[in-house]
Amino acid sequence: MKTPVVIAGAGPAGALLATYLGRQGHDVTVYESRPDLRRTDIDAGRSINLALATRGIVPLVDVGVIKRVDAITIPMRGRMIHAVDDPTPELQPYGSKPHEVIHSVSRTDLNAILLDAAEGTGKVTIEFEKRIASVDFDQSEIQFHDGSSAPFGVIFGADGAGSPIRQAIADAGACKYRTDWLDHSYKELTLPAQPDGSHRLDPNALHIWPRGELMLIALANPEGDFTVTLFAPNTSFESLQKLSDVDAFFEHDFPDFVPLVPDLAQQFSANPTGRLGTLRVEGWSFEDRAVVLGDAAHAIVPFHGQGMNAALESARALDRHLRGSPNDIAAAFEAFETERRPSTDAIADMALDNYIEMRSGVVDADYLARRELALDLEQRHPEHLSPRYNMVMFCTMPYEEAKHRAATQADIMTTALADPSVDVDALVSALPPLPDLDPLADPDALSVT
Repeated sequence: MKTPVVIAGAGPAGALLATYLGRQGHDVTVYESRPDLRRTDIDAGRSINLALATRGIVPLVDVGVIKRVDAITIPMRGRMIHAVDDPTPELQPYGSKPHEVIHSVSRTDLNAILLDAAEGTGKVTIEFEKRIASVDFDQSEIQFHDGSSAPFGVIFGADGAGSPIRQAIADAGACKYRTDWLDHSYKELTLPAQPDGSHRLDPNALHIWPRGELMLIALANPEGDFTVTLFAPNTSFESLQKLSDVDAFFEHDFPDFVPLVPDLAQQFSANPTGRLGTLRVEGWSFEDRAVVLGDAAHAIVPFHGQGMNAALESARALDRHLRGSPNDIAAAFEAFETERRPSTDAIADMALDNYIEMRSGVVDADYLARRELALDLEQRHPEHLSPRYNMVMFCTMPYEEAKHRAATQADIMTTALADPSVDVDALVSALPPLPDLDPLADPDALSVT
């Protein structure tokens, strides 16, 4: 591998990749545009917490940080549905097995653990507040916004959806990309803790207020508060310009939520509105000089809780290909994209599908019937059938395989619900067996109580 070895971006994917490369024996310099989040309280403009699932857990087990991560997670056993006219929320469990939970984790705290792991290799140097402006492949030089520059031999772009590294690859003619924007946006709010520091809602659930074209979700934080996100059409946000409009909007659509957040309208007015889009990239690398991963290669909407998990899984896959072809880095980069792009395209599609399910499907009678049948069939045929959500969240099969299997299973559900005389057990038994989990996907890696 040509030196110097450089990583752009010290987020979770960049820090994990730095750890892998350091463990391979490479001296690595990481350039991060923001201050060191372990020493500075920064507003990253992103979610305070994330959903950690099996695909993200495996790399954390791999690099030996899972015990530290376990201490900062909150397990969530299912979706707590706050229906519009039902004062009693209903829990829809994610699965039937004890380990089938997802884990709410602080983005900052997880990132800090991975930064420590990278530096702990003794091979990684992280330079903060170094924002990359451009990359010159002819001169093997990085230009920073502060006017300084630095050399590189190979550069790994873990620098987010607006990646300068991806742009440099595109400028070299090796990459094409586009962003498909949703006509929906989001805004984050904070539901405060009780005066005694306890949670106002059940912390071991993902709370959802589904309202058809819009929804609220809430994930617990260890400090007793919740990170709440409103997803709604752009036109809804455009109409909410005055505090009185905000109050009326929430009173109409989320009346049970209003008493939980005394400064709701003030928070809404002060916090930024974020856009939602899917980034699709063809051509992740340039020769043996550069490659992108994580959001720089496959940014997705957040409705399957897989953005970070997919990024961590990609970092692990890239490490595997680099170790498999140490003398042909260009081939390793190409093999990495060949393996991962079908999967990241698939999870991008499934994340968009899951938005519809979350904001309206979870209270739809047909959805509930399909879900009940799928869980029942999973109990009877655990070696052949698993709900799509579970294959994505609690399994390590490639995303594209999960998508294909889910489509086949959906056809079986449609047939069975339309004609009760159909031998649905025979149809399920004819499905190929489910693949084994990754050997590092220990169901007990994280606490579930």
